[in-house]
Amino acid sequence: MKTGWILEANFKATEIEILKESGDTAIVKIKGGEGGFRIRKNRIYKTKEECLKSIKDNSYSKSGHGAFGH
Repeated sequence: MKTGWILEANFKATEIEILKESGDTAIVKIKGGEGGFRIRKNRIYKTKEECLKSIKDNSYSKSGHGAFGH
């Protein structure tokens, strides 16, 4: 089974299992967890390091404000 990493709440890298891919989305589940959810493929990273690097690359994370300007 394919695995990957996603960024939760813009600060936590979480390993996932990719259950199904279709178009630009994938159905994934948290590794070791139950159930699943749909996510855009561009939010899935191949490595934990790549995932964590994306935090630094997000312009709103540098401002000290959250994704919604809080």
